[in-house]
Amino acid sequence: MSRDPVDTYGFINAKLRAKIGLMKQSHIVDDLLKASSLVEAVSTLRDSRYQRVAEAYDRTGDLQHMEMVLLEMEIEMYREVARFLEGTSSAFVRHLLSKIEMDNLKNCIRLWYSSIIRHRPIRYRSEYVFKQRMVYPIDWTALVNATSWEALGNALKDSPYYAVVHSYEETTLQQDGLFGLEADLDRSWYLQLMESTKELSEDDRQAASTIFLEEIDLKNLLVLTRYGWYHEMPSDQLKRQLIPFGRVARSPETETYVQKRPEDRNPLDIINRYFPGLEKTDISALQGRGSVHQDESSVLENLKIEGYLAERRQHLYQRALASDPFSIGLPLAYFFLFKDETNMIKAILNGKYYGYDEQYIRGVIE
Repeated sequence: MSRDPVDTYGFINAKLRAKIGLMKQSHIVDDLLKASSLVEAVSTLRDSRYQRVAEAYDRTGDLQHMEMVLLEMEIEMYREVARFLEGTSSAFVRHLLSKIEMDNLKNCIRLWYSSIIRHRPIRYRSEYVFKQRMVYPIDWTALVNATSWEALGNALKDSPYYAVVHSYEETTLQQDGLFGLEADLDRSWYLQLMESTKELSEDDRQAASTIFLEEIDLKNLLVLTRYGWYHEMPSDQLKRQLIPFGRVARSPETETYVQKRPEDRNPLDIINRYFPGLEKTDISALQGRGSVHQDESSVLENLKIEGYLAERRQHLYQRALASDPFSIGLPLAYFFLFKDETNMIKAILNGKYYGYDEQYIRGVIE
């Protein structure tokens, strides 16, 4: 029998709000930006909750080992929250953790592809693959060392990723690359995500659906723009790339857009219909084709849409902080804020490593 939401979320809300409060009061990002070098930035981390990241640098002097520790901390964050929850809410958080696991898998598949298909050395990069169990019993060592596509698939046989990987053949990957496989893995994860929301309580389902359906809409918008307009993907292939949830995927405007010849598509038709906030950015390059600098402007417009996606996501999670305190909204907001902070830390450390100044790094991350 499930506990009352007040009992389920009472303790975790107090704990997470305390953590969020500390994050908001922290000057870690600003202090890292003001550091004059990577060594000084590492010193800043020593006196923070990211002390383990600094210790990794002390041991190895390796930026990628520092990033591995940040990844470990993120995984621990999901597990901690899952332990405090129960039943379907805990299972939902574990599914969110499986997104990190799937990204780790895609990284491993890219390494396998580089080694077996492209015949390039991967030993150095394979050291930075997370090889401990996250959600499913995957043999990461066997996966990284696989010398055939069949062996790679066998390492995944007890996970939901096996069905997607098994549906591809090595000859297909040799010819077409990894785009289709990675897109199918992403789409499969979102399909499972939306299925898992059906098992949540009504309040939790509402909180999760509000956030993830808009995220899916924005991702689909990016697919339609990047692949349907910039890369001129054929109609049948483009339609398969869409995640079949949300307003964008199911709208008549999208169907009309997809069925047009690639050279006749105009993403503004959909952007203006569902995301008028994008009109505030300079998307005039979407109005026409044939410019001498078309490729450059197209990339910039995609980046602007990605930036808008990030702004919308931030708005949604900030709103979740002020929503029903006895729903999964607060844990979701905490996950986002933690990820946002660690992403900025990684970006700053990389910037310091390559010798960029504070103003340049601020321009990148803000």
